Amino acid sequence: MKVIPIIVLVIIALFFLLPILSGSASIPEDISAREIGWFIGGFVGYWIDALKTMFSAL
Repeated sequence: MKVIPIIVLVIIALFFLLPILSGSASIPEDISAREIGWFIGGFVGYWIDALKTMFSAL
């Protein structure tokens, strides 16, 4: 049972790190609405593009 939490943590980390590492979502430098908006927009845009690519390949 100790392996399942580790796998869940890895999946959550990849969910958040893939957009950052690809350059789609830059880490906010300060906590302004504009910076947070750019981050969330890049994050959501990355996953929308990834899902479109995945479903178009099917």
